[in-house]
Amino acid sequence: MHTLINTLHSYNRYLILAALVYVLYRSWTGWKGNRAFEKGDNTASVALLGLAHLQLVLGLVQYFGFSAYVNFSDMAATMKNPVTRYFSVEHITIMILAIAAVQVGRTLSKKAGDDTEKHKKLAVWTTIATILVVVGLSMKGLLFGTVASMNAAM
Repeated sequence: MHTLINTLHSYNRYLILAALVYVLYRSWTGWKGNRAFEKGDNTASVALLGLAHLQLVLGLVQYFGFSAYVNFSDMAATMKNPVTRYFSVEHITIMILAIAAVQVGRTLSKKAGDDTEKHKKLAVWTTIATILVVVGLSMKGLLFGTVASMNAAM
């Protein structure tokens, strides 16, 4: 079961990244081009939100059920190890904030009065979410690159 959840969580990230880029493109060009908020804009933001919520559920199942990196019984040791700290605290915090930004953008865009405001709200909040995702994934890359180089030096 762990392998299945981990695989789904891993592959879904690529769908989310593609959806983020697509929603960013549609919302920014819609905002700056004063384009009407079309059905495709709405569908793209709904798809992004659905993928983000799926990722959250898969991540929480891993976090509380299957993770080899999360150890609630010895948080002092967890916080001293960069890998376990990343997965126990940093990754989940950053990604929940990113999912919250996607949700806020979707909600505010639905409530906005005119099409330009809808695009603007979606563009701003999706940009924030994208930055958070990129920072969170970059931290992982830097962390595992550092750990690998430390292990190679030993």
